[in-house]
Amino acid sequence: MIKELLQDLMQTAFGAWTLDDGCAGGEITAAEDRLGISLPGALRDYYAAAGRHPELMGMGGHERTFRLSAPSLLSLEDGLLVFLGENQWPAQWGVRPDDVDWSDPRVHGRAEPGKKWYSEARRLSAFLINVAGVQAVRALPHQATCRLRQDQLKAVEPLLEYIGSREMQQGGDWLSFIDRSSRVVAHYSYITDTVRIGAVDPGALESLRERSGLPLRGV
Repeated sequence: MIKELLQDLMQTAFGAWTLDDGCAGGEITAAEDRLGISLPGALRDYYAAAGRHPELMGMGGHERTFRLSAPSLLSLEDGLLVFLGENQWPAQWGVRPDDVDWSDPRVHGRAEPGKKWYSEARRLSAFLINVAGVQAVRALPHQATCRLRQDQLKAVEPLLEYIGSREMQQGGDWLSFIDRSSRVVAHYSYITDTVRIGAVDPGALESLRERSGLPLRGV
């Protein structure tokens, strides 16, 4: 479902993808046996591609990244499978095992344990692609950001590809982009009207600034 997209993202951002970056099938199966449910296909793919990668799992120590639970730490709370939190805040995200589209279910979030759950994203696959995009950008050594209204996305679209496709990413709060040749990853937030771009080489950011005309500022 999304395993190959995640591997491609990791190769672009970190230079390589290896089997050691992902969880073994036995780890995922053991979690399913413990919980008494099958994990959604999109979450299985995330673990298979990046379940041991410190940056994509949120263990790299970077500010305001997400923290994914390892398979052995997954839990059921209030009838939801909780798989994600934030490094600096108590927010949580989960999926409902009774969702009719369980292979790629709707994602629900809440501000902190005990608070009311709300609908966050239409599809888990898109949500996880964008989580990975956020994680990768925050891990890259050179970053820039600027405010960008939705109607200004056309300045970015000719220069960066959507990870997967824009259609695939619909139904959530973010969009994620990639430029494999320049080793650039970016994510856009509908909530803050902000694009954040990360690069391996600072020259790639300067080139993007010149070609897009965006008022990018260093982070």
